[in-house]
Amino acid sequence: MATSSRWKDIDDKFCLCSICLEQLKEPKLLPCLHRYCKDCLNSIIQGTNDVIKCPECRQETQIPTNGVEGFKTDFYSKNLVEYVQIQQSLKSDEIRECYSCSKYLEVAAYCFKCNDFLCKDCHNFHVTNKTLKDHQKHTLSLEDIEAKNITIEKLASMRDAPRCNTHPEKLSELYCETCNNLPVCVACTYGEHKGHNLHEVKALAKLKKEKLAKQLKGLEEIGKNKKPMTPAQAKEKLISNVNTQKEKVLKMHDEKDQEIMTEIQKIEERRKQVKQKMYDFLRREKEKEIQGVQEKYDEIFKVKKIEINDSYQARESSLKRELEKLHEKRERFDLDKIELLKSIETQLNENVKIIETMSQHFDNIKKRFETLNLTASSILASDNDWSVVQCIPDMCTAATNLMKDLKKDFPELTALTEVTVNYKQYSFEKPSVTKISENFDKKVIVNSPYQYVHGMTCCGDGNIVISGVTSDLNASFIIVIDMNGRMLKEKILNTGEIWPFRYCKSLSQHKVASVCKPNEIGLYDVRDGSYIKKNISDVINSWPKDRNVSCVATDPVNNHILVGGNGSRDVYVFDDHLNYLHILTLPEMTKWQRDMTVSDGYLLVCDYDGNKCFVTTVDGLESKLVGEFMNPNLEGNKFGPISVCSDKNWYVYVLWRSSFQCYIVQYNHDGSQVLTTTKMGVDAYVVTVVETSQGEKLLVATYNTQTVRVYDLIPED
Repeated sequence: MATSSRWKDIDDKFCLCSICLEQLKEPKLLPCLHRYCKDCLNSIIQGTNDVIKCPECRQETQIPTNGVEGFKTDFYSKNLVEYVQIQQSLKSDEIRECYSCSKYLEVAAYCFKCNDFLCKDCHNFHVTNKTLKDHQKHTLSLEDIEAKNITIEKLASMRDAPRCNTHPEKLSELYCETCNNLPVCVACTYGEHKGHNLHEVKALAKLKKEKLAKQLKGLEEIGKNKKPMTPAQAKEKLISNVNTQKEKVLKMHDEKDQEIMTEIQKIEERRKQVKQKMYDFLRREKEKEIQGVQEKYDEIFKVKKIEINDSYQARESSLKRELEKLHEKRERFDLDKIELLKSIETQLNENVKIIETMSQHFDNIKKRFETLNLTASSILASDNDWSVVQCIPDMCTAATNLMKDLKKDFPELTALTEVTVNYKQYSFEKPSVTKISENFDKKVIVNSPYQYVHGMTCCGDGNIVISGVTSDLNASFIIVIDMNGRMLKEKILNTGEIWPFRYCKSLSQHKVASVCKPNEIGLYDVRDGSYIKKNISDVINSWPKDRNVSCVATDPVNNHILVGGNGSRDVYVFDDHLNYLHILTLPEMTKWQRDMTVSDGYLLVCDYDGNKCFVTTVDGLESKLVGEFMNPNLEGNKFGPISVCSDKNWYVYVLWRSSFQCYIVQYNHDGSQVLTTTKMGVDAYVVTVVETSQGEKLLVATYNTQTVRVYDLIPED
């Protein structure tokens, strides 16, 4: 490819490769309007088969079957090079061999009909002799150059019409659009070009000029009216949002730290009060007993002292444990603050890199527009109809592609200015066990065609996200409803599959991760209903052809998406941009992940085929078994776990299902203890927990009766 050192400036508007200047090889024009000589193009296409990318704008171009010769000749640049060389020869008083008299004399003119130089006498004969009448308008004299009356457009008009492609001895008179703008003579219309789409050059050149002028006007209007967010503005807004988020994080952590310190001071004060009360009580008791018999006092005092001391020690031990927990929580709180700040800085660096990459794309579009506008203006001003006919079709194609790029919006610029911060919730009260209310608080009905529910989760604003299969079984859906069942967003997605099971889990306040049979993964934005996706099999070579996704979980702390597949121990881990990271392998006892969730830094897995629910680590490539959930010993049927979720205090709710019954069993955080058991309707299929202004609620969605039941989670006394 040509380097910058090989290019010379011709004037303020054009530059050509030095090979074109020195050897006068034909400059070639790519469809994106970038010029290269034959040697440059040969270097570019070396080692490629069918398609090359333009080194300037990266636009792809099909390589013609005959190689470099198949690319369009840039007639305007060719005329420009020829003009410069003729101009330099005529201005330098160069001695050349005259084409007419064969004498070596000073150059006086150049005949484009003869394609050679003439001396002064031969030039006078050339322009006065009637036998050379057809040469006169094609002859350029030294006086024209010196008087500066010659322009590149006038030079183009002096050139003779191109020769017929089949009969080089004849001038071309027509233009064959069927054969890619090939010049032909009249005789060809009865031969190999018979029946082709033939045009008279002047009429067609006028038509092409009008079309190009119209497209240029459209591009100018778009350029005037369109004011998208520039990369510089996006970068500035991103940095501003990052600083705002930093301030929020620091302020929130300062406030929470102050709350913890206040609690510590209160407990310290209570310790002092308890101790003081003990001494006061002893003093009063002693004073009472002193009034009686000393011996009786001594005996009674010993007994009272032992009793009160035991009570004090128990209370002291309890308060000490609470203090240790608060100090430990404060240490975790400081570590979380550091991680949050690191996360913000990481997002800043990643988004700045993406914005800078998009900035290069904006610059390329701008260069393409400037190149198109400059070249098109020159062609429109040219009197050479053949040059117009040869160049304008490609220029119109380039203008159409450029217009599409100009009209394209870049919503990701706005999205890149956002910074996602996953705040952990801290409670300074001792968490209490909650029980599920006996009757559901309300029943939310979802209308057709959203019938078969496979996934349910909640977003940051307290609304409900539901996914599943439509009633006709040919498409999947994602909908957003409020707690009263009012439809807020709805999207139907066609995958070409029958029973396209779709599952979902909340990733952040506004983003929901979703997977769909057979191997689709995507991100749904609850704010505008947008959905981006990719096929897992396109990015993971090890994904088996017969494997289907069976569940999805999210790790908001690490911004990871975990995807399970049928009949497999493998969990595929992606980041929050759908980039594949690695495979997490579950313990050997795993048969089929029916549902998963991340709770308190651990992965909870429902293995429906194995009739068990267990807890594993989530870090690394090989998960370690932490423990199994106690079997609830439900009578009458064989039960398997089908759905799992947890509340803010890390209590776990598992939906156990059989052919005839369903139960929700509440466990402690590691599943080692059954806390409560609640019978559900036989159609219960998915459970999740949502935080509302009235406290946490347990949501239970049915499989095919289009119902979501809402249960209160009541703290036990």
